[in-house]
Amino acid sequence: MTYQESDYSSESDLRAAVVELCRRMRRVEERLGLEPVEARSHSGVPEERVSDHPAAEMLQKRESLEFEVGQNWFAVIGIVVMAIGVGFALSLPFEGLPSAVPSAVGATLSLLTFGLARVARKSFETISKYLRGAGMLLLFFSALRLFFFGNPPAMETSSLAGRGILLVVLGINLVLAWRRSSPHLFILALITGFGTAVVSGSTLFLLSLTTLLVGVAGWAQLKCGWRMLVPVSFMLAMATYAVWATNNPVLGNEFKIVDESRWALIFVLIWIMGSTVIVMMREHREVEDAPVQITGLLICAFGFGLFFLHNLFAYKEAFLVSHIAAFILFLSLSLVYWKREQSWFSTFIYAMTGYMALSFALIKAFPVPEVFVALSLQSLVVIATAIYFRSRFIVVSNCLIFISILIAYTALTKQEQGMSIGFGAVALFSARILNLQKDRLALKTDLMRIIYLVIAFFAFPYALYYLVPGAYVVVAWAGVALFYYAMNWIIRNRRYRWMGHLTLLLTALYVMIVGTRQLEPQYRILSFLILGSLMLVVSLVFTISRAKRKAREGTKEEAE
Repeated sequence: MTYQESDYSSESDLRAAVVELCRRMRRVEERLGLEPVEARSHSGVPEERVSDHPAAEMLQKRESLEFEVGQNWFAVIGIVVMAIGVGFALSLPFEGLPSAVPSAVGATLSLLTFGLARVARKSFETISKYLRGAGMLLLFFSALRLFFFGNPPAMETSSLAGRGILLVVLGINLVLAWRRSSPHLFILALITGFGTAVVSGSTLFLLSLTTLLVGVAGWAQLKCGWRMLVPVSFMLAMATYAVWATNNPVLGNEFKIVDESRWALIFVLIWIMGSTVIVMMREHREVEDAPVQITGLLICAFGFGLFFLHNLFAYKEAFLVSHIAAFILFLSLSLVYWKREQSWFSTFIYAMTGYMALSFALIKAFPVPEVFVALSLQSLVVIATAIYFRSRFIVVSNCLIFISILIAYTALTKQEQGMSIGFGAVALFSARILNLQKDRLALKTDLMRIIYLVIAFFAFPYALYYLVPGAYVVVAWAGVALFYYAMNWIIRNRRYRWMGHLTLLLTALYVMIVGTRQLEPQYRILSFLILGSLMLVVSLVFTISRAKRKAREGTKEEAE
């Protein structure tokens, strides 16, 4: 075998030639029955690694990128540009021609596009796919041309025949996307459907068609496993509702909040419930992965957000009832999530959204400052729910919300009316419940309980300082300290004993700073005597308790 040298222009070409020569030599060795010797480069790199030279890989990547741009990107851009051009052409008035002629031409072009996509589906699969999408959009735009851009238009969107044509076009697009088993084409068909709802100009037609499309998207997701359909269709439904709620400025109407048809809010709750149920019915519900969590977050954030805003600005008289209904719905969905899947994220996000709705309902139902009492009592209900769900996240969120309620109460109320006593009681109950159920919640730290106890520690003295006459503040605070000592004796928890100690120290500080300057002489003397006697009694009790403990320990050591 002869090997003819060539004029190599680069080192990479020379390396490739050497590799090819090594391969030929290996085939000769195999023919002669000789033991093959591993070909190596001058740097000791095996033949296989030489063949995978970075220069060759770089060349392959460049060619791949070039083909990606030339084959796919240009096809997409070209088809999109052509579709836009045809759309602009169809939108021209064409004076002297019947208004239906441009629509007929557009429909004919869309049919030709579908035919071309069918012919090219084997040889040019990528182009065929995008042609099919362009044909769907062109067909939809041709139908819209019957109602817009003509002077006068060929048909009215309010007519039965006009809406029938739009629905037929929607059906064709959905069937075509379904037969091609393409989730992207199905989403495109859904977009044309929601567009049909927007241009209809009828509230009932818009809401009914939107409900139908949300259901169709959910059915397709269950049948084909296209998990993006529910979140996409829900967001499209929210966008459609937002356009309608702002008086449909897409059709050139004045931007304003629609305050008619208050029953429209029911449809938002129906879409929330339907989309959530579809997600629950997925095949592998034992796994709560990112798509499930993202869908739940979108439903709660945008669904309830739009529900709240439209209710706030348009239907204030129905605010209380509608938010109670939203609370029942979201809490029920969180219960179902917990029962079916033992879900942690979805249960948390739906439950907290429900309690947010309940908070808004309470704010609407009660004036300031009574509303803060209702909100603090709601905190106990939230903790009970957290225990049932075994959700640390609900506990943490509720604690932060409770602190926010206290801050809002302090900022909005000009005079203390005893509400802080209720806050302190709720904080003590919350801490006690968390302590009893710490194993069920699997709390790793005592941070939440300590926060609640700190809130109670400051809430009681704060309330009594304003409610009790200045001469009796020391007596009232001393009573709080005795209450903490009694709690320590009943439930055997050292934290309450420390709260009693700190309350006595706070009382002593008050007597030394305020009592010596502001109290009348007789009350000043009485305050000092009461506080001093109480602290001596507490000291005596602890001295006796420590002596008994040491005696028991000594007896135990002697017995051993």
